[in-house]
Amino acid sequence: MAEHAGLIPIGQAARLLMISEERIRQLVKQGYIPRPEKRGFVQLVGAVQGYLRYLKDDERRSARSAVDSRVRDARALEIELRIAERSRELIPVEDALNDMAELAGMVRSELAGLPARLTRIVAERQKVETEIDGVLSRLSERAAEKAEVLEAGRSNSTARAEAAAG
Repeated sequence: MAEHAGLIPIGQAARLLMISEERIRQLVKQGYIPRPEKRGFVQLVGAVQGYLRYLKDDERRSARSAVDSRVRDARALEIELRIAERSRELIPVEDALNDMAELAGMVRSELAGLPARLTRIVAERQKVETEIDGVLSRLSERAAEKAEVLEAGRSNSTARAEAAAG
C-alpha cells in the first residue's frame, strides 16, 4: 500500500481538476502529468502540478500568439501603405501641404496683377483689389483648415462632423 501512496483514480483527478478523464490521459501523454505507476491512477500532486504547468504554458502560448498577430497586422498595414504610395493613391502629408502652399502662391501672384490689367481708374482698381483680398482671405482660412486636418491625420468628413458638433 505504501508504494501507491498519493495515487488517486483518474476519475477522481478529473473531477478534482474539473476536466474529463480523457483530458487527464492527454496531459499524461503530453508529459504534463507524470506517468502513473498503476494503470487507471495518477499521483495527486503530480496531476495538480502538471495541470497548472499546462495552463501556464497555454497562457504563454496565447500571449505569444496575440503578439504575433499584432506584429502580422502591423506588417500587413505597412505593406498596404507602401503599395498605396507606389500606386500614387497615397502621398506624404508634407508633400500635400507644400503643393497647397505653391498653388496658393500662384493664385495670389496671378490675382495681384489683375486690377491693373482691368482698369486704369484708381477707384475701380481699389474696389477690385478689395474684392480680391476678400477672396484670398477666405481661401487662406479654408487652406489653413485643410492643412490642420491633414496634419492631424483626420479625414475631411471627420473634421466636418467635429466642426458641426463643436
